[in-house]
Amino acid sequence: MAIVIRGLTKCPLCAELIADGQSIVSTPHFVESPEHPLWPFSDAAMHYSCFQKWPLRSEFVAEYNNSLGRMVWGNGSRHHMQPDGIVINEKKQ
Repeated sequence: MAIVIRGLTKCPLCAELIADGQSIVSTPHFVESPEHPLWPFSDAAMHYSCFQKWPLRSEFVAEYNNSLGRMVWGNGSRHHMQPDGIVINEKKQ
Protein backbone atom coordinates (compact mmCIF):
# COMPACT_ATOMS: atom_id res chain seq x y z
CA MET A 1 0.00 0.00 0.00
CA ALA A 2 1.17 3.51 -0.70
CA ILE A 3 2.88 5.22 2.21
CA VAL A 4 0.94 8.37 3.07
CA ILE A 5 2.30 10.98 5.43
CA ARG A 6 -0.40 13.61 5.72
CA GLY A 7 1.05 17.07 5.34
CA LEU A 8 4.05 15.71 3.37
CA THR A 9 2.64 13.40 0.68
CA LYS A 10 1.57 15.10 -2.55
CA CYS A 11 -1.35 14.03 -4.69
CA PRO A 12 0.07 13.03 -8.10
CA LEU A 13 -3.01 14.48 -9.82
CA CYS A 14 -2.94 18.04 -8.45
CA ALA A 15 0.53 18.18 -6.80
CA GLU A 16 -1.03 19.57 -3.60
CA LEU A 17 -0.32 18.07 -0.17
CA ILE A 18 -2.70 15.52 1.29
CA ALA A 19 -3.84 16.95 4.61
CA ASP A 20 -5.46 15.49 7.72
CA GLY A 21 -9.14 14.84 7.23
CA GLN A 22 -9.00 14.64 3.43
CA SER A 23 -10.42 11.49 1.83
CA ILE A 24 -8.01 9.64 -0.43
CA VAL A 25 -7.79 6.82 -2.95
CA SER A 26 -4.68 4.75 -2.27
CA THR A 27 -3.37 1.57 -3.88
CA PRO A 28 -0.40 -0.74 -3.64
CA HIS A 29 1.89 -1.19 -6.61
CA PHE A 30 -0.06 -2.94 -9.36
CA VAL A 31 1.16 -1.54 -12.70
CA GLU A 32 4.16 -3.60 -13.79
CA SER A 33 5.76 -1.55 -16.55
CA PRO A 34 7.33 1.88 -15.98
CA GLU A 35 6.33 2.68 -19.57
CA HIS A 36 2.62 2.22 -18.79
CA PRO A 37 0.82 5.61 -18.60
CA LEU A 38 -0.71 4.68 -15.22
CA TRP A 39 2.65 3.73 -13.66
CA PRO A 40 3.04 7.02 -11.68
CA PHE A 41 -0.34 6.45 -10.01
CA SER A 42 0.25 2.85 -8.92
CA ASP A 43 1.47 2.68 -5.30
CA ALA A 44 0.26 6.23 -4.77
CA ALA A 45 -2.35 8.16 -2.82
CA MET A 46 -4.61 10.73 -4.48
CA HIS A 47 -7.22 13.10 -3.15
CA TYR A 48 -10.61 11.43 -3.50
CA SER A 49 -11.97 14.64 -5.07
CA CYS A 50 -9.13 14.74 -7.64
CA PHE A 51 -9.67 11.07 -8.46
CA GLN A 52 -13.38 11.64 -9.16
CA LYS A 53 -12.69 14.18 -11.90
CA TRP A 54 -9.56 12.50 -13.31
CA PRO A 55 -10.00 11.71 -17.04
CA LEU A 56 -8.12 8.39 -16.62
CA ARG A 57 -10.18 7.22 -13.64
CA SER A 58 -12.10 4.48 -15.48
CA GLU A 59 -8.89 3.14 -17.08
CA PHE A 60 -7.20 3.13 -13.67
CA VAL A 61 -10.09 1.24 -12.05
CA ALA A 62 -10.12 -1.30 -14.91
CA GLU A 63 -6.35 -1.83 -14.68
CA TYR A 64 -6.56 -2.33 -10.91
CA ASN A 65 -9.41 -4.82 -11.24
CA ASN A 66 -7.65 -6.70 -14.06
CA SER A 67 -4.55 -7.16 -11.92
CA LEU A 68 -5.12 -7.08 -8.15
CA GLY A 69 -8.87 -7.45 -8.40
CA ARG A 70 -8.49 -10.92 -9.93
CA MET A 71 -6.35 -12.28 -7.10
CA VAL A 72 -8.09 -14.51 -4.59
CA TRP A 73 -6.55 -14.08 -1.13
CA GLY A 74 -6.13 -16.81 1.47
CA ASN A 75 -9.47 -16.01 3.08
CA GLY A 76 -11.27 -16.44 -0.26
CA SER A 77 -11.80 -12.73 -0.86
CA ARG A 78 -10.90 -10.45 -3.76
CA HIS A 79 -10.13 -6.73 -3.53
CA HIS A 80 -12.40 -5.08 -6.10
CA MET A 81 -12.16 -1.35 -6.89
CA GLN A 82 -15.51 0.34 -7.41
CA PRO A 83 -15.84 3.12 -10.02
CA ASP A 84 -15.29 5.80 -7.36
CA GLY A 85 -11.94 4.28 -6.31
CA ILE A 86 -13.08 2.64 -3.09
CA VAL A 87 -11.73 -0.91 -2.74
CA ILE A 88 -14.05 -3.48 -1.22
CA ASN A 89 -13.42 -7.05 -0.15
CA GLU A 90 -15.66 -9.50 -1.97
CA LYS A 91 -15.95 -13.13 -0.99
CA LYS A 92 -15.55 -15.41 -3.98
CA GLN A 93 -18.62 -17.59 -4.43
